[in-house]
Amino acid sequence: MSSSENKKKRGFPGKKGRRNDTDKAWVTARAALITVIVVAVLFLASLFLNSNYLRQKMTAVTIDNVKYSLTDFNFYYKNMYLQYYQSMGNTGINSLLPDTQKSLKSQIYDQETGETWAEFFTRTALDQMKEDNRIYIEAQKAGFELSEEDKQEIEREISNVLGMAVTYGYPDLDSYLRAVYGKGMNETYFRKATERAYLVDAYTKYVRDAFVYTPEELEAFYNEKKDSYDTFTYRYFLVKADEVNEEDYEDEAALEEAKKQALAAAGAKAEAYVAAITDEQSFIDKAREYDAELYKDDDATLRVYKGELLGATYGDWLKEAGRSEGDVSAFESTNGYYVVYFVSRSDNHYKTVDAQMIRIAPDEVNANLYTDDQEGYDAAVAKAKEEAKELAEKINDEWLAAGATQEKLSELAETYLADITESGLTENIYRKQMPDEVDAWLYDPERKAGDHTLIYSETMGYYILYFAGPGEQYSDVLADEGKRDTDLKSWKDSLPVAEPKTTWILKLANL
Repeated sequence: MSSSENKKKRGFPGKKGRRNDTDKAWVTARAALITVIVVAVLFLASLFLNSNYLRQKMTAVTIDNVKYSLTDFNFYYKNMYLQYYQSMGNTGINSLLPDTQKSLKSQIYDQETGETWAEFFTRTALDQMKEDNRIYIEAQKAGFELSEEDKQEIEREISNVLGMAVTYGYPDLDSYLRAVYGKGMNETYFRKATERAYLVDAYTKYVRDAFVYTPEELEAFYNEKKDSYDTFTYRYFLVKADEVNEEDYEDEAALEEAKKQALAAAGAKAEAYVAAITDEQSFIDKAREYDAELYKDDDATLRVYKGELLGATYGDWLKEAGRSEGDVSAFESTNGYYVVYFVSRSDNHYKTVDAQMIRIAPDEVNANLYTDDQEGYDAAVAKAKEEAKELAEKINDEWLAAGATQEKLSELAETYLADITESGLTENIYRKQMPDEVDAWLYDPERKAGDHTLIYSETMGYYILYFAGPGEQYSDVLADEGKRDTDLKSWKDSLPVAEPKTTWILKLANL
């Protein structure tokens, strides 16, 4: 039998041959079987990938031999996502946020690189895991354990999360945790991840607190950073350039020239003010001459900032060596010229103060509930102030009757915890940290330990105060904080760095 005949019998067509009906049925059946098998495999793979076992037990990320499951990774991923939403949401710029109604994989975060939002949050989660992991390893090497206070705080956090689950209508804590952190998360794994996070934070704080400095070291560090740490007192007001109506200019060059001339006119006006200012009062007068309503209060132009908070527009001028009280100058900005008057520069070599306090602020009144009803709004505000006053006087009277001690004020804070705004011992209160009324009382030269009072601040509410005594020198406080941050960073930088190694489980996860 010829080769071509053999092929025909096996069902292979010759050059002009065709499959018979039996062959067609066999091919169709085989294709259907393959389809069933593929679907079954995909279905089983889907069940496997979404199983709690895989997410909880199998390794998704390894960092320096420490293994993290997909559930562990999701804890970081979702926290980075929520933190980003909170921080960017507070800016009010919604364009910086991804669309919550669309998959993060389908939205581009970086147009230049093509990185998606899912890739961005994965990258930031892995970066945080890498940072935490090396501290976690050091804590384990040192045999460091969480304190009882930390453990109690973890229990409070879990209790708060449970409260959120109830508030949002979930049947139990595990259901809520799965909704937030994905499949595989439950109370056991949430507790484990939370304890690890607390351990990292607690050990970091332990290392930071362990640094010891001499007064000479603090003074030397302060002097290195004095342009950032010194406190600058100055006055300023902005002479705005007249607005240019863009619709009046078809030519871009003409529009830019008009803006340039408007800015130059503002500069000339600012220089005229500079020439007319001879002292601080004349500065106040000129600011009021420029805008009577905006600068009607004498302190409306006054600013007190540490050097690190000064902007680039006139910050370098204020920091210049030899700058003296009464110096005044004008500085160009994008929308006008600032007229700036130098008052003083402090090296912060003064004693801070410590005070035990309770603050009671009036309840905020929702203005939206009183649209076109100013009288009703004013009445609601007055009522809130009166209620705050009554509560403050009640607590203060109870405190005075019990001897007005620091310990009793602390006890009353716990008693009225649900009704007060804030409380506690505040140490190393620096000048101008508190409202003017409180600041004036705390820094009265005659103030002594044991003094107490009830003070009302228009902006912050009622303060019940107990003067505990002097604190540390403010320059030392600033230097101590700064040097600890610097030395902590050096410590972190000295730790071994291991890059995260991801597995196929993470790559296949539907984040």
